[in-house]
Amino acid sequence: MSWQRIKPLLLHSWYHATHSKETQIDLVWFTLIQFLIFGLIAKVISAGQPEMGVVLILGFLLWEIVRIGQYSVTVSMLWEVWSKSFNSLFIAPLTMTEWIVSQMIAAAVKTFLVIGSLAVLGHFLFHFSLLQLGIALPLYVLVLIGFAYASGIFITGLIIRYGTNIQSFAWGLIYVFQPISAVFYPVQALPAEIRWTSYISPITYVMESARHQFATSTILWNYVVISIVMCALYLVGAWVFMQEMYKRARRTGEFARLGD
Repeated sequence: MSWQRIKPLLLHSWYHATHSKETQIDLVWFTLIQFLIFGLIAKVISAGQPEMGVVLILGFLLWEIVRIGQYSVTVSMLWEVWSKSFNSLFIAPLTMTEWIVSQMIAAAVKTFLVIGSLAVLGHFLFHFSLLQLGIALPLYVLVLIGFAYASGIFITGLIIRYGTNIQSFAWGLIYVFQPISAVFYPVQALPAEIRWTSYISPITYVMESARHQFATSTILWNYVVISIVMCALYLVGAWVFMQEMYKRARRTGEFARLGD
């Protein structure tokens, strides 16, 4: 893996993000509008139940780390496929690993800029601060962005293998995890029959620990450790899957036809 080949890809991502109105609307405009809506709902709820307002804003900001990170990794590839330029990138001595790593770095930057801006806005408009999570905040962010990477890499593997027939997975598949990951409510709110599904998502442990921390000022360190281990397993599994799909697509010629 060469940093000299990754740098031009990062520059390419920067130019795309700063000139693509579609990307700006998806990552900034929609996120901002939804944040304002959630914040105003939280403000109304807080009049009677202050803790519920905090839960809504907290859940929204932490979930958006996952959504924006995954979206950035996956849709960046689709933009290249749609413009029929993805295959041409690999005429140069570029590896799939270098491509994925560059998109992971770009996704982290985009996520930091968007969520950081919303956190500052939330502080002034709704008197909410993510910094209340203290030393646990970097660990929560690490798990959530790691899971975003895992999801993005997995979906990239699917697109490499099956093409644009499943391109809607790039922005829709991640939402399978939202209802089961206790984003806006505790795990106990789920029906007992499907409650077990929440524990296969590392997001659940982050959300539960973050809510507990806001309520009691104590960190559920066992949940933090579980989420980190699970996230690492998801990352390894997604990486192995993507590499296998890439090799198979190269053997069958599907990779060469991607975007045709």
